[in-house]
Amino acid sequence: MKTFTTLKNLATNLSNNTSTDNDTLMGQLINDQHRYLLQKYFDNEKTVQTTTVGGQSLTLTGTVAIAGVSATLTAAWTYPTNSQLVNFSNGEQRTVLFTNSSTAITWVGGLTASATTAITSVGVQGYRIPVNVSKIKNNTISVGQLKYMPTPIQTRNEWDLINTLPYTSDIPNYYFIYNGRLEIFPIPSTTGNLLTFNYQTKVNDMSYADFSTGTMANGGMVVGSTAVTGVGTSWAYPADTDLAFENLHIRANSANGGDGLWYPISRVLSTTTLTLANPVINAPSITTATTYTIGQMPLLSEDFHDMLVFGALKIYFNSIVPDPNKFKEYDNLYKERLELLEAYGGTKQVSVDLGVQPAMVNPNLFLYGN
Repeated sequence: MKTFTTLKNLATNLSNNTSTDNDTLMGQLINDQHRYLLQKYFDNEKTVQTTTVGGQSLTLTGTVAIAGVSATLTAAWTYPTNSQLVNFSNGEQRTVLFTNSSTAITWVGGLTASATTAITSVGVQGYRIPVNVSKIKNNTISVGQLKYMPTPIQTRNEWDLINTLPYTSDIPNYYFIYNGRLEIFPIPSTTGNLLTFNYQTKVNDMSYADFSTGTMANGGMVVGSTAVTGVGTSWAYPADTDLAFENLHIRANSANGGDGLWYPISRVLSTTTLTLANPVINAPSITTATTYTIGQMPLLSEDFHDMLVFGALKIYFNSIVPDPNKFKEYDNLYKERLELLEAYGGTKQVSVDLGVQPAMVNPNLFLYGN
């Protein structure tokens, strides 16, 4: 396995230009190659879940006057920020903005008559799409033991025709992606049904340099445990955050009692403690202070890490520092690895599928066809 730092250093040295600017350039070219290969040949599927928010009876702190465009709830809104249709006691309806952890609600278009403190929300129709979504593969809504898969709507015109009335139901028929949200029809009528997004994730740029400050503590890595402890390590990674898609790994160096294997990191809890994605199985327990390295790995299978270097150098010697011989050399090496990658991906692996792809839905609403 080659870390991002190792790959950059290799590309920089092979380009015969070890300047800081060229090191940065090679990192950019490597990230471009990494993103291209993953998005072209791999699904990179991920799942995230949230729950539906159905209609609710709510209470305001006071009556709403004629021409009123705001009010205050008696209790803070505990669900995600959203807009939904609300029925006021005077019979009027408005699309009202609810803000997470706030009691304030607002709407456009003042009421034509005063309303009492009782309001009823119809239910939340639109749910925020995770920011790292590239393409939604499908989504499901679970109601009890039943799982529903609504049909996608591709155009705003068709969606507006369906939504002529604010119909509610626990059984979803259609969904529509617009303005960063997944809209569901009918509007969910019950709070707490499980909404699951299955999606192809965006590929984050690799940016973390290798890190080896301090040591792994005596007993800092134990067989059967996911806990790792350091001494003087000063780990400055995002605290208690899921780092799965950063693909950070740690290795206890074999020269100092470790096994030299890379273990994926799940979370960094503090400057001296972290959690592995899986328990240590084969490594000997660390019984003395041991040097270590934390490195960021490409999500691409380790057998093809060198492709990122060859692809970067191919671009470099074709357009930045033109050299036909060097370009041909790295182009051939790249094509050799590409043939192996296509053969490798032809067999179903975890997060790998080069067969017939299911229809994808673009969260940015780029329409397919005319």
